[in-house]
Amino acid sequence: MGTREIALARAWHAIVAVLALIGLAIEYVVTIADHPGQIPARTLIYLSFFTILTNIAVMAVSVGIALDTRWARRPALRAAIAVQICVVAAIFQILLAGLLVHAPLGWWGNMLVHQAVPALWLIGWIAFGPHGGIDRRAPLWWLIYPALYGVWTIAHGAATGWYPYPFLDVAKYGRARIVFNMALMTLFFAGLGYAFRWIDGRLARSRAPV
Repeated sequence: MGTREIALARAWHAIVAVLALIGLAIEYVVTIADHPGQIPARTLIYLSFFTILTNIAVMAVSVGIALDTRWARRPALRAAIAVQICVVAAIFQILLAGLLVHAPLGWWGNMLVHQAVPALWLIGWIAFGPHGGIDRRAPLWWLIYPALYGVWTIAHGAATGWYPYPFLDVAKYGRARIVFNMALMTLFFAGLGYAFRWIDGRLARSRAPV
């Protein structure tokens, strides 16, 4: 990456980090607003959404890139974040968008964490390097995060009766249906991971010096 591209990448990701922070802050305010005496419990609920955790990851890596740290610019890490935030946007649009009704403040937070931040991260991932060199087993390692999230969600739901997403609600759909849903999600994550690894390799080859 040249000096100009690095500067653009740093500026772009600084903007992404700020927007992610604003979206996360709004979503937290909305989560606790009507429950003033339950801040610890509502904070745990807030941190039990895949959307929130993934936006936190986007914000952290974006800050790292804005500060020009080597760890944050690793192609495998950036591609993994791209996969996770793409899932956030896709699942919202396909399964959840029609189920939610927001007050104006909530609408802005929802738009930032489900649409604006995912779109800006994906644009930045494509536009800025480095790309290439991602191990063929990397997409399998990327499954650890959603797998751990799934285990936590089922355990937390069994203890409290609350589930963050309808398609993971064991009480409503039963254990067999949720296992099937999680298997489908695993295949979706894996397929998307290998697709993004392939795209990353293509981006690397397209920018290689002749």
